[in-house]
Amino acid sequence: MRQRVTRNDVAKLAGVSPAVVSYVINDSNYVSQEKREAVLKAVKELEYTPNVFAKSLRTNRSNQIALVGDTLQAELYEELSAQLFQKGFFSCLFYSQKEDTFINRLIEGRFAAIFMASNAFTAEQLNRIVQNGIPLILYQSREYIGLDPRIVIRAPDIYNDVKQILNYLIMKGHRRIAFVAPLKYRAAGADGDDFRARAYSETLRSNQIQVNPDFFCRHTQSEASLLEDVVYIMTSYNASERPTAFVASDDHMAAQVMQCIRKLNLRIPDDIAIVGSGNIASSQITTPELTTIDSGIPDFASEVADALFCMANGETPENRLYKGRLIIRGST
Repeated sequence: MRQRVTRNDVAKLAGVSPAVVSYVINDSNYVSQEKREAVLKAVKELEYTPNVFAKSLRTNRSNQIALVGDTLQAELYEELSAQLFQKGFFSCLFYSQKEDTFINRLIEGRFAAIFMASNAFTAEQLNRIVQNGIPLILYQSREYIGLDPRIVIRAPDIYNDVKQILNYLIMKGHRRIAFVAPLKYRAAGADGDDFRARAYSETLRSNQIQVNPDFFCRHTQSEASLLEDVVYIMTSYNASERPTAFVASDDHMAAQVMQCIRKLNLRIPDDIAIVGSGNIASSQITTPELTTIDSGIPDFASEVADALFCMANGETPENRLYKGRLIIRGST
């Protein structure tokens, strides 16, 4: 019976360290082309296959990475999962739950790393993850007070993205602008402010526009409840007082707002302008096409995957925010 080929065997034949073999197998960019070719040649010659199960037992970590979100951002998770798979990791997608039990299950899951795209948790809950030795990247949408510095931030620059949208609408002459917050939205509290709420109020005030609390639509439970708020605003105010523009927290929600507006027999953009965020594929097939912020999902996912890979291998990448680009289409 043939003896199993190990990573050390590949390293010896290629003339490199075992760590370099791991970087090449996981498709990292931190290896020279010469060493990469030597490792790949040795892998082919020895017919080497990584022993994922053995690694899991040795490190007490699996080759799985948890992706946790409040909403199913399909394009982001699809791209991120593909990038992670190329680096030797499987992705497990979870819809976030606020209970401590959910955090406990994540900790018990022996994940190599976690990508948290949820604002449902407190700083204390997030800190528990890294305190248990699990690398965590936070897709941050609000301020956290007391966040463990070991948590790495990789996220859109939500504050400046919202300001960019609002300044564009104000330049177009809009003064009554409503905002539709994301699901499981958390307002200001002990942990700090939501970046969207802060950008919304500060940008309006800096342009001498009074902030109407009714125009900031928020709900913690369901999309239907958020949309009921939209209908309420549009039917409770007369034409000279109701919003002339809606800014939605993402493109999916913007499309739902479009449907609400049409059911009220209002025209887009003649009566109501609508802006989303994310520039997902469906934003170009709405009628009219949706003005939105392009978050650069492929590049963002690639860099997050690289960062998760580094963290799973004991490195600490730097924090980074990604500024979006406004794409103007027919909805404004």
